[in-house]
Amino acid sequence: MKTILYEKHKALNAKITDFGGWEMPLQYKGALQEQRAVREAVGLFDVSHMGRIIVQGVDAEKLLELISTNKIAGKADNTATYTAWCLPSGGCVDDLIIYRYHSQKFFLIVNAGNRIKDLAHLKKYAEGYRVEIIDRFEEDGILALQGPNAFPLMEHFFPAAGKLNPMHFVEVPFENEKVIISSTGYTGAGGYEIYTDNATIATLWEHFLSEGVGFGIEPAGLGARDILRLEMGYALYGHEIDETIAPTESVAAWAVKMDKPEFIGKEALLELAKGSKKRIQQGIILLEAGIIRQGCPIFIDGQQIGTVTSGGFSPTLNHSIGIALINEQLAVGQHVEVAIRKNLCQAEIVALPFINKKS
Repeated sequence: MKTILYEKHKALNAKITDFGGWEMPLQYKGALQEQRAVREAVGLFDVSHMGRIIVQGVDAEKLLELISTNKIAGKADNTATYTAWCLPSGGCVDDLIIYRYHSQKFFLIVNAGNRIKDLAHLKKYAEGYRVEIIDRFEEDGILALQGPNAFPLMEHFFPAAGKLNPMHFVEVPFENEKVIISSTGYTGAGGYEIYTDNATIATLWEHFLSEGVGFGIEPAGLGARDILRLEMGYALYGHEIDETIAPTESVAAWAVKMDKPEFIGKEALLELAKGSKKRIQQGIILLEAGIIRQGCPIFIDGQQIGTVTSGGFSPTLNHSIGIALINEQLAVGQHVEVAIRKNLCQAEIVALPFINKKS
């Protein structure tokens, strides 16, 4: 599949890769240059491969509260909430952001490769609830405008969005269409995500790139996006979370509110917490040359104690970093060995995130 911006990516000489069944830009001028632009100025991402689902009706809030690990009910209107969805077994169906218009209308942004599974999960638990579920992935697109200069650039285009508090959104008019702008992102650099129909997304892409020249804007691909999210210790589905890893074992554990009276998977997560299995995800930084990758085993005194779930090179830290699923929590500063190809390399457990988040 291709987003509405595919030909524009090709015109910018983007290197295209398959991601969740979508042909997406991996990089334009280079992932490291694009990562730097987001940290220091502003980057523009096409993330239209993400799934977009509307849930509306009298019981919309009640249904989403039931299937979400985070609290959804009673939140303020025009806010966004990061959450996970669990199977009854405790495994993770997906992680997503739920945007609340009001108690009877929400829109959901889900992972591209999980959209069909998420729709089935929603419909399964929607039986008996007065809701309508609408799949919008063909009609709409998404841009992410990220970095410190995203704020003045956005204010130049949409003053109403310029002063949004984090995890809030506003709906604004643009050329006879409605555009949703949220103060959310996957980079830790601050900025916005923009949701609207495909034709308007194409227009806004051009506008941001042309007007953003003075702000240091660069188009950025999935390569830079992965480095940026890794530096923040954010979960990527299929790496930090999946149906074999409970959200409470992952870096997304903060989005599981065990004080909720009920949610799908809660009983299994309670049982997991009582058991002898105490897996946890922690940050790891390489102390010598090499690149940590997903699947690298981690050792202490010759015994494997964990596995890398995500890894790569951090331009900000000038070191290779990773997130690891560890059998039992280790102290920050603990030295470990990571097997990279046939070599055991020295590494250290560090606190997450690797760098401080910008609002």
